[in-house]
Amino acid sequence: MHKKKTQAQPVLTKSGNSVNSGIQAAQLLQKALALHQGGQLPEAEAIYLQILAINARHFEALQFLGMIKRSQGELQQSLDLLTLAASINPAHTIIHASIGNVLLDLERHTEAISSYDRFLLSMPDFAETLNNKANALSALGREAEALACYARALDKQPDFPDAYFNRGNLHMDMGQYGRALLDYEQVLKTNPGHFQAWNNRGNALLKLERLQEAFQSYQQGLSIAPDNAELHACLANIYKITGHLNESVEHYSKVLALTTTGFPRQNAALQLAILHYVFGNPANVEALLHVAKEMLGNVQIKDKGSLIYCVFMLKIQLWWQSFRQQSAIPQAQGMLYVIGESHMLSAHNLVLAYHDQHLQCKGLWIEGCTQWRIGHASTNHYQQALNNYLQAIPPVSSVLITIGEIDCRIDGGIYKASKKSTEISLEQRVHNTVAAYLNFVSSQAQARKLKMIVSGVPAHHLDESVHTQAELQHFGQFLSLFNTQLKRQALEMGMDFLDVFTMTDGGNGKSNQQWHIDAHHLRPDGIMQAFAHHLIPS
Repeated sequence: MHKKKTQAQPVLTKSGNSVNSGIQAAQLLQKALALHQGGQLPEAEAIYLQILAINARHFEALQFLGMIKRSQGELQQSLDLLTLAASINPAHTIIHASIGNVLLDLERHTEAISSYDRFLLSMPDFAETLNNKANALSALGREAEALACYARALDKQPDFPDAYFNRGNLHMDMGQYGRALLDYEQVLKTNPGHFQAWNNRGNALLKLERLQEAFQSYQQGLSIAPDNAELHACLANIYKITGHLNESVEHYSKVLALTTTGFPRQNAALQLAILHYVFGNPANVEALLHVAKEMLGNVQIKDKGSLIYCVFMLKIQLWWQSFRQQSAIPQAQGMLYVIGESHMLSAHNLVLAYHDQHLQCKGLWIEGCTQWRIGHASTNHYQQALNNYLQAIPPVSSVLITIGEIDCRIDGGIYKASKKSTEISLEQRVHNTVAAYLNFVSSQAQARKLKMIVSGVPAHHLDESVHTQAELQHFGQFLSLFNTQLKRQALEMGMDFLDVFTMTDGGNGKSNQQWHIDAHHLRPDGIMQAFAHHLIPS
């Protein structure tokens, strides 16, 4: 934020020493301000400290030293200096905006809003402070107020790229991807070199299933900032979901080379571990998971999906180490292709008996895939990925498909949607989701004469301390209903059904704790048990 230049106001008293000290402080302040404005911050800081040695309550020295401390990341010291300055001259308008900025940095959002409001009483049309207040409101989840505040900022300053960018980010969080796209494009009209806007524009386009445009947006951002780890991670992701796995590995590896700590590095290592485990060199997996597991226990990480994958992959690795020490793997006579989201990892590399043959499982990953997405009327990259896999599999092959558990979570999918809207019954919603999903699978598989095995969804293995017994009972009934519908419709369409729900149900849809490896997934030997005792032929 541009600050008003504040002239030094030496206090003259009857004491000659005070007069001289005041004059000296004023002269030092002019020198410090010139250095500060010229970007020579260490030199300016040293002079502000000299002034404070003369007068510990010198308003301007406290104010500008506080600003320097903020730029150095010393936020608490900055807040202390600015707060002291405000106590000396509370009528000074700009100091309250400065305090608000530091409080925003400290994620003390409610206090930041109070400081911004105090500033805005005197300067209600100051666009930058309106934008910063909107950021604080957004962080508190006060979306409507934040949008109104961004609108006020843009009304006062229509060519303000930061407000468009921040509003675009809020629209992304709200799932309003079309509006987010428009905001990012407004940023790029004024600042085509804004590589973060190219990156986030790509994210919006990806959500809108405009994959080629998303790819081009990431590439444009990377042409501006070739060493930006976030852009490399986004490119790696879009390569992954479009099946360009070598390119995906290349860009995730670039993220590892560019970052030394933090979640971006850990998540890149996790993604590489999964790619190597499923499609590449399993020898690399252990070292990558050693990096990835640093994300565990970090309460700041909001990406629950990555945390789930990380725990799961670590446990899969341990299971295989133990299994190889204790058991001999039978010689495979053919291939069983396993298509799915994370649940296919439990089956990958197993050798299973099916139709009097031992078949080795080959996992084909569609991250985050749901039955609802596969059956959706609008074409999407999940459908394309599934179709690509089915077209690439040799005719008359056997295929296990493990999609549906994400549709059946207590905090998402069908169950959550049924609570939001009661226009159709839960039973009808389940029936429609399953029917659309299986119709898509059947239509793609029949032409290649693939023998499809549809996996059910396991019983739940939830933390009972965070749900009431009534909630868990109702959720268990939903899981039973879902699996019953899935089994009936799959068998009617000539597909076999792997009944992992019956195998794992300890009563009321709750896990019997025999086969789960974590809260969501089965152990690999659970898949073996299901094929041996819970496979229902059509």
